[in-house]
Amino acid sequence: MYKKIDQKTAKSIIDSRPCTILDVRTEEEFVQGHIENAVCIPVDDLEKRLDELPDREQLILVCCRSGKSSRAAAEYLNSAGYKNVLDIGGLVYWEYGVVTWE
Repeated sequence: MYKKIDQKTAKSIIDSRPCTILDVRTEEEFVQGHIENAVCIPVDDLEKRLDELPDREQLILVCCRSGKSSRAAAEYLNSAGYKNVLDIGGLVYWEYGVVTWE
């Protein structure tokens, strides 16, 4: 089962251990700003692009704009057999200075 975590916990994980940060917003939203080193796979493309993610045992942190799509993506990944999925919710609420604006 996936788990929803708060921003402080997400930031601590990002700073301390290997993980994949999966941003499920559109490419257009992603280029406007994202967490450093995040991978963009829009939620609507996730099913056909699973091969771009690490193996099903690796830690994946899922984010979006407001939290709705990250939850849907985390639930989908969990149902697809991914074991370590954490939903960090929306970047609208991200308090840390790791968002990269291009």
